[in-house]
Amino acid sequence: MRRAASYVVLTLAIVCGVGASFVTYRLLRDRQVVGRLGIMSEPVARPVVVASVPITYGTVLREEHLKTVSWPAETPSGSFANLTQLVGRAVITEVVPAEPILESRLAPVDSTGGLSAVIPRGKRAVSVRVNEIIGVAGFVLPRTHVDILVSINPQGDKARAASRLILQNVMVLAAGQKIERDEEGKPQTVNVITLLVDPKESEKLTLASHEGEIQLALRNSLDMDDVTTPGAVLGNMVQGMPAPQKIARATPSPKPEPAVETVEVIRGSQRTVERFK
Repeated sequence: MRRAASYVVLTLAIVCGVGASFVTYRLLRDRQVVGRLGIMSEPVARPVVVASVPITYGTVLREEHLKTVSWPAETPSGSFANLTQLVGRAVITEVVPAEPILESRLAPVDSTGGLSAVIPRGKRAVSVRVNEIIGVAGFVLPRTHVDILVSINPQGDKARAASRLILQNVMVLAAGQKIERDEEGKPQTVNVITLLVDPKESEKLTLASHEGEIQLALRNSLDMDDVTTPGAVLGNMVQGMPAPQKIARATPSPKPEPAVETVEVIRGSQRTVERFK
């Protein structure tokens, strides 16, 4: 009797063990957890709107710029699931194909596209006239960074002529009528450069362009460090330079005195002497 009861208990234990193993197996299979590797099942894919073509900053989005894809991982913060939410919005940074369109890359709702859409709050776009030399031989292109120098000759006094670095690390918004680079990045000749500055910098830039001559200095976009310079004054630059040597000139020999002839003239009792050269 005891032996039969033992068999019953053993059978129930085996059945319970098999049932527990089956349930555990189903749970592990559903979650796709394999031992210590912790391989979890793939999350549910969600729709995300991405760029279908390269998009330059200032572009107003249209349907042909966008497409919806299934995003297999956690969706990026600020992304969009519906394409119609983005049509008519302007982008403020460049976007590459297959890159999600994020709220942080868009201008405020109802803002127009073009140059005004890419001007951040608190900044201003100021245009200055340049030539090929001032524009660094055409290599000042949109999204490059420049330093701005001004040369001034107050009251026409050359000794007081000075040059000073007045603005640093200023971003170029547009070159001529273009707000984007060409694909090859070739230099282009323009006569107007539009710069992104704050209101105080816009005052300096305007005064410098009217009262002096400005010069742009192209800088590495990864070089964000500001420098301090004393400026350059022409009078200080030439101090200590050796004085120019005087050229010795030959002294001309004196011209010989012309010969003088004398003639004695007698008029009655008067006698005079006349001299002739």
